[in-house]
Amino acid sequence: MKSNCTPWVRAIAVAVLGFCLASCANKSATVPKSEYSTTIVGHWQGTVGNVKETMSIDGDGTFVCQIRPLGFLANTLSQSRPGKISGSWNITGAIITLKITGEKHEKLGDRTASSTIQSFKADELVLKSDRGETSPFRRVRAF
Repeated sequence: MKSNCTPWVRAIAVAVLGFCLASCANKSATVPKSEYSTTIVGHWQGTVGNVKETMSIDGDGTFVCQIRPLGFLANTLSQSRPGKISGSWNITGAIITLKITGEKHEKLGDRTASSTIQSFKADELVLKSDRGETSPFRRVRAF
């Protein structure tokens, strides 16, 4: 099969493709542990068990988490009430600890939750609970 592209067109196409791949590679770079506390600040959305969570982690050490059960009724008919928890957060090494100081529509026995950061990229966070459950989160730019 013969190509109708001139050498210049091919060269430009290769350069554009290379630039696109390089920019994608930079966004997916792993965050170093020393930068966890600053890079985690922002809005995250993920699924923990059968619950959808949307977290806002602020630079002042506070967080707010909206919790919504998943399932046919919860998703399509809005029959469940969303919950909300808030409090403070801290990262030591690869452990993130959430100290819960406020809750709405939630019955939480343990007022502190800790998880291990399994992997952390600029827009992707994977946490592993102390019970061994793994939960992926994606950064969202706006709620």
